[in-house]
Amino acid sequence: MQVQSKSLNGVKGSCFEIRLEYNPQYMIVHLPVVEKMTRDIFLELKFLLEDWSEFFKMVGYKGIHAVVEPDSKAEKLAKMLNFELLGDYQSNHILIYKD
Repeated sequence: MQVQSKSLNGVKGSCFEIRLEYNPQYMIVHLPVVEKMTRDIFLELKFLLEDWSEFFKMVGYKGIHAVVEPDSKAEKLAKMLNFELLGDYQSNHILIYKD
């Protein structure tokens, strides 16, 4: 039996939006909108992840995950933000944030 996940929408940064997908087993971060990427926006994302990682671990999650297409811009950004490959799911890569 697969556990259905829920989404938390409406998390907005200066030039991006974040959707959090969650269920009792995992927390996944999605970036459905990135208007532009600059050094300041990268740092904004980095600081959000650092803050969230501590909070999500405190409430019982093993970490923050990301699901990306292999060799995509999203995967490149995730790796720059300290996500590491955890495994594969269907034709995507599953990454976990390493703080």
